[in-house]
Amino acid sequence: MQNTSLFIGYQQALLTGLSLPMEMIASANAIAGIKNKKHRKWNCWVVSATEGADSYIRFSNSIQVKAKHTLATAPLASSIFVPPVWGNPDRVIAHNQALIEWLKLRHRQGCQLIATGTGVCLLAHAGLLEQRVATTHWYYFDQFEKKYPQVNLQRQHFITQDANLICTGSINALVDLVLYLIEQSFGNKVSQIIEQHYSHEINRTYDKPWFAKGASRHPDEGILEAQQWMSKHYSQSFDLQSLSEMANMSKRNFTRRFKLAVGQSPFAYALSLKISAAKELLKETNLSHQDIADHLGYRDNAFFARQFKLKTDLTPGQYRTMVRGKLFDLTFETGK
Repeated sequence: MQNTSLFIGYQQALLTGLSLPMEMIASANAIAGIKNKKHRKWNCWVVSATEGADSYIRFSNSIQVKAKHTLATAPLASSIFVPPVWGNPDRVIAHNQALIEWLKLRHRQGCQLIATGTGVCLLAHAGLLEQRVATTHWYYFDQFEKKYPQVNLQRQHFITQDANLICTGSINALVDLVLYLIEQSFGNKVSQIIEQHYSHEINRTYDKPWFAKGASRHPDEGILEAQQWMSKHYSQSFDLQSLSEMANMSKRNFTRRFKLAVGQSPFAYALSLKISAAKELLKETNLSHQDIADHLGYRDNAFFARQFKLKTDLTPGQYRTMVRGKLFDLTFETGK
């Protein structure tokens, strides 16, 4: 199936729950098209939960949008995005029983459902989250837990996944998720460009930025144990023999299973941990590049700079300038 996503619109929904991820995906399509004209395009369609092909969706900010499809005409899709609700989600649920039944049908057909904030309540009301992990907006935690006690609410996580059901607690968490999905669809180079333009504040310590049932994106507990140790000791030099012994495997078997589970070699994963830590230090501290290199376990600042540019297409100095400049602009514009 072609990569197609549907974005559901209904009254009281926050438009940014649709517009921001759609803009990110459109930009990724454009960048991927420049790099490879034969790339697999990611199609996005707005679907109105309101009956009638000519009806407009009135979002929470009174902006009206005319959708391409209704629930009856929506094409097959690999994923469906359910935006957050502004205000009481019970009112939206009461007026959108047809949408809830449609979501249940699409879930049975194997479609991935992605809900944000209080939009998660639609999935919970449909019974799709019973005995499954989920999250929602922090403001609604207590009400959600009381109303849906059968859901395994994860208060400490902004993003959760259980099979083909993904919940994000906020628009910012949705941005993290979409960036990850873009990387899976278009590759690291495209996702880096999108990150630089859309989400300078992202802090990705792991290759997948959320909690999935079983605490991992893969079921290999031996590899997971090694990953957890590596994430806590990223400043150390990793020794393949020590890691394989920790997992009670031979070096050859450990390397094979690590790549199968994580999608990259142990050394590539170790480097990604160091680069993620470097990004955070460049953004949040005034440490010199040499001090950051020392913190990461690199004695040679020049080697650190080469590794950083190899992974991000930016020098450490360029990255710091970019994120500091955007953070300053954000502070100035919001008046904080």
